This record gives sequence, C-alpha cells and structure tokens, in this order.
Amino acid sequence: MTMLAGIRVLDLSLQLPGPFCTMMMADHGSDVIKVDEPEPRVRNPFAGEEPGLSPADRYLNRGKRSLTLNLKTGEGREIFRKLAATADVVIEGFRPGVASRIGVDYATLSALNPGLVYCSISGYGQDGPMRNVAGHDINYISYAGVLGLCGPRDSAPTLPPVQIGDLFGGAMMALSGILMALHARQSTGTGRWLDLSMTDGAMAMLSIHAASFLAGGEPPERGEMILTGKFPCYETYRCADGNYVSAGPLEGWFWERMLKALGREDLLGSQYPDGEEAGRVRGELGKVFSTKSRDEWVAFFRDHDVCLSPVLSLPEALSHPNAKARRMVIEVESPLGGKDRQLGLPVKVVGEEEGRPGRPPRLGEHDDEILAGLGYTDAQVAGLRAKGVIRGS
Repeated sequence: MTMLAGIRVLDLSLQLPGPFCTMMMADHGSDVIKVDEPEPRVRNPFAGEEPGLSPADRYLNRGKRSLTLNLKTGEGREIFRKLAATADVVIEGFRPGVASRIGVDYATLSALNPGLVYCSISGYGQDGPMRNVAGHDINYISYAGVLGLCGPRDSAPTLPPVQIGDLFGGAMMALSGILMALHARQSTGTGRWLDLSMTDGAMAMLSIHAASFLAGGEPPERGEMILTGKFPCYETYRCADGNYVSAGPLEGWFWERMLKALGREDLLGSQYPDGEEAGRVRGELGKVFSTKSRDEWVAFFRDHDVCLSPVLSLPEALSHPNAKARRMVIEVESPLGGKDRQLGLPVKVVGEEEGRPGRPPRLGEHDDEILAGLGYTDAQVAGLRAKGVIRGS
C-alpha cells in the first residue's frame, strides 16, 4: 500500500464522491488530510450520533488525518493556504464559485504552489447553464440519460442500489484525472485544475448505447437493450425457492452449452428473438429454472462452462468464498475501540504484501499535530481553539 507514498492530499469534500476518491488514495499510501468544519452540521440521513463516526464515515475516512478549520475566518484560510503550499492535491466539492469566495480556489492556491493538482467535483460542472443547480445522484443520472434507461419495459425507471454519478462519475473519474495530472507534473512541473462533473461522468457510462445512437442508430429504450432484458440469453430467472439466477450466455457456444445441459435443444435457434418469440423463450426458460432452487442450479452448472450465477444478497456476497479469497472483507482499527469489519481494497498489487488501511480518525483528532507541523506553538493552537477556528477540546 505504498504506490502513492509521499503524495499529500487535502480533502475539502463533504459527501460521497470526494471522500471515496481520497480513501482510495489513502489506502495506497497517500497522506490524506480530511478538512472539515469544527462543528459540522448533520448533512444527510447516514450521519451517526457523533460527527464523523457513522459506519460509512469510518469506512470512507480510514487511514486519513482529521483537521478542523473554520474557513470563514481569516486564520482558518491562512492555515489552509499554508497547508496547500505543502500539498500535491486538493479536492473540493463546493458549488462552483464557493471556493473563490472563501479564498481556497485554484488561482489562489496555485500561486503559492504551481505544482498543485486541484480537483473540483460538482454536479454539473464549473461552467454551463446548470453550474449552480442543486442535486444528488438521482438528479445527475437523470440528466445524464442513465436513469431513464434503468428498469424493465413498461415500468417507471428503477433506482439503482449504488450511486452511479457519485462513485463512477465523481470519485473514480476524479481519481483517474488526479493520477493523470500527477503523472504529467513529473515532466512539466506544473499542476492542473480538474473540472469533474458527476453528470458528465455518468453520461460517459453510456458508451455503447450513445456510440450507436450518435452513429445514426435508434435511441435505446428502457428494457429493450441487449443487456437490459431484450433477449432471454441475458436475463434473471426465478427459481423454486424464490431466489434468482442470472444467465448471461451472450456468445453462441455458451448458449448452446446451457441449453444442452437443460435438455432444451429446441431453443437453440432462439438466442436473439424479437417480439412475442422473445417472451415465449423467456417463459420456457422460466419454467425450467422454476423446477430447482437457486443453489441446486448453481451446483448443476458447476461442471458446465456457461455464464450462470446465483443472484446473491449482500450478506451472501460478502461471505462468498471468492470474496474471502480476494480479501474483500477486512478488519480495520476503529476509533471507537476494537475493530471494524469493512470492505477491502479492490486494487491488488501483484507481488506486494497487502497491508491494512489505517484507523479512521475522530473529528479534529490531528488538529494539534498538523498545526505543529506548520510551526504553530501550543499557545497559538489554544488561541485558535478558543476563537472557534478549530474544534474545541
């Protein structure tokens, strides 16, 4: 977990995209300083009783250091600028224009540190007619054209269980951009200002469908795309116990093997049927899969090379032998004492021993340590605390 050792990151973001991005960086060795308000407001329904210590916070902030700063004060802004002069990356998730108003924008900070990589994550981007429009993931994927394609035909759009705009459009696009900018800095010596729109990032996920449409094809419709229920060879089927299997034999040889194993060679020519025929084939396969439980079907197909899987619940997925073998559930020291069970690192480095992420901090836990590193005396720190610039003891 040392690929990003020596990279200092200042995280000003509040919700999911920025903290997830910086967690990935902390997991691989970055010194991430999470900067928050001294007395943070309860911002969402996932907050715990003590600020910063809900299960989600403990996961997202693992391995980071916590600094509280009131950026509405001159002293708070001065401290942040001193830190930025020593940093490699700054991530912020304010609405466009807010960073400039409080004096922590790219122009101000890059004048102090020309090599700074500055990443702004917003819903709709730093320019354009929607730059100041409020939103959450559901809104971003709506404007991106993603939500309108989710779900079966002839139904309302189905809400996805994960945050597509936040995590892919925001966090992972930000991580990619930051790493590219850090790489470019090695040869140029200068940083970059990255403008990450979660809506742009979510729209980029429509790669196959948008490419076809923009090349003159018909616009895709909900439930009528190859991978969203149009064909019976890419579908979920209910089993005898009420659970489901997912079947994805898109290639002809996988389709043939599955049907031969099921004794339904009569359906071999109906892999990609249209209209009523698609419904008939789907119904025939539904009847077959309804004769055994989900786990019986998994066992049945174990020795057949076909694309068929059990549809697992979250507890089942986290305890699956492959997840265990891949160390996707780990133990991390908890700021509450003991250990937390958390998701593991999705990026493995072959040939390197995989360490454990560091303990997530309590809010403001590293105020004294970080300020001392900037040259502040104990008396000065106490004065900042008394003024509300940093969190009270």
